[in-house]
Amino acid sequence: MPSTAARRPRRGAVVTAATATALLFSAGIAHADLTPDQLRSTTDHYLFELSIDAFAKTRAERPHAPQLDWVSDNCSMSPDQPLGYDFRESCQRHDFGYRNYTKQQRFTEPNRKLIDDNFRDDMYTACGADLGCQAIAEVYHFAVRQFGDTASSTADAIDQANISALVNPVGDLLSVRAVDARGAVVEVDVQP
Repeated sequence: MPSTAARRPRRGAVVTAATATALLFSAGIAHADLTPDQLRSTTDHYLFELSIDAFAKTRAERPHAPQLDWVSDNCSMSPDQPLGYDFRESCQRHDFGYRNYTKQQRFTEPNRKLIDDNFRDDMYTACGADLGCQAIAEVYHFAVRQFGDTASSTADAIDQANISALVNPVGDLLSVRAVDARGAVVEVDVQP
């Protein structure tokens, strides 16, 4: 039987190895560089296939950060929570789409429309059945469709649309107005 002194070094080596393994796995998951095809596929998966909640969790981890642009200004120049409706995650995914499709040289008009329509779908998810929220979502979608090709961000497109809400004296949303690219006022009525 080995002496106590002989067992200590082995026990120390086991503890050291276990500690190193724990540190390695607790430091986060390393992601290998993606090929261009894998990068496009991963971008599309995050953008169009994940639920908005799953996207938010993925965004918090920032996988493939050197290759994917996770930067977002939310809806910074416009309200992130217009009339209390929370569109931050929708704006973050929309920015992710614009930035990465541009970075990957895929930012075409048909792809921009797909990204913009996904933005509307994400906002509708945030809205649920709330018609007032859906009206705001439609106007935000209108803004990115009108100005998204020239705007620097989702927030910039929304800002360029000059969105305003019309409420009755008790604070109920009646309609939402915006300005299109030609300067014409467009109004979205809220259904009771």
